[in-house]
Amino acid sequence: MKKIAILLPCFNESSGIDILTNQLVTELEKLPFLFELIYIDDGSLDDTKARIQNLKIASPTINTVLLALKFNMGHQKAIQQGLIYAHSKNFDNVIIMDADGEDDPAAIQELLKHTDKDLVQVIRGKRNENWRFKFFYRLYQSLFKVVIGKRLNFGNFCMMSPKLVNTATENSFVHLAAFLDNQKCYKTQVKWDRNQRISGESKMGFKNLFYHAVNSFVENAQSLLFVFIKLCMFLIFGILILTGFILYKKYVIDVAVPGWSSTLMATLFNSLLISIGVFVLGSLQLNILSKQTGHKKVAYFTESQIVENWKI
Repeated sequence: MKKIAILLPCFNESSGIDILTNQLVTELEKLPFLFELIYIDDGSLDDTKARIQNLKIASPTINTVLLALKFNMGHQKAIQQGLIYAHSKNFDNVIIMDADGEDDPAAIQELLKHTDKDLVQVIRGKRNENWRFKFFYRLYQSLFKVVIGKRLNFGNFCMMSPKLVNTATENSFVHLAAFLDNQKCYKTQVKWDRNQRISGESKMGFKNLFYHAVNSFVENAQSLLFVFIKLCMFLIFGILILTGFILYKKYVIDVAVPGWSSTLMATLFNSLLISIGVFVLGSLQLNILSKQTGHKKVAYFTESQIVENWKI
């Protein structure tokens, strides 16, 4: 029977972790797999850790693990810590989902229909946030599409093969969804509506959405640098055209050069210098990041409390 790990990064989810676990158990008991629920407590300030430690799951096919991080690392780094742990075990697939209840446990059944794929991404269907969040999220998605050239309509909720888990632990990432989407592997997608958050306020406010958007562009830095290369070419072309226009006016038809032409020339030239500077600095940063590839990441969890529920 295949073993499936489910990574659940948690930060201050005390009021909803029991409800989510019950929902998970209800769905997982229907499936012919062995499951390990891996809770990654990201330095919670409430009693999330204690509640996870006190979970009682009677199912013979569901085991639980708690990884308590030494300090709050942030959502994406917490996921990477879970991947480091999962990589050290012999799982057939690893599922990642948020612990706030917005990722529907019922979708796991659909994910597990594609265990032959390296990556199964869950495309987000209907959302339950307020209209302001939806507006800015759509705006971010549209900007990403225009600049990078592809849609990013999925989040952390996904299923990965052991090969892809290994790739994620060997590389740095700041935005898991964008990182995985850039991997050359066998992948597919399923569409699923988002649930309402079980309890409490969403942690994805405007500021966090902004950081989230910036990180997605960081993961696509090469594509972003290519945009600046195209911008440089466009500016050089504009400078050449304007230079030809000025020379033609002054030396061919002997007409006074318009005053706005010098201002426009200075603007184009300054824009070109800025674009070249961004490209050079970005290339140097990419070179630095590339040297980090291939190094194992450090585990920052102080304990892994394993509740043995296997009765097979």
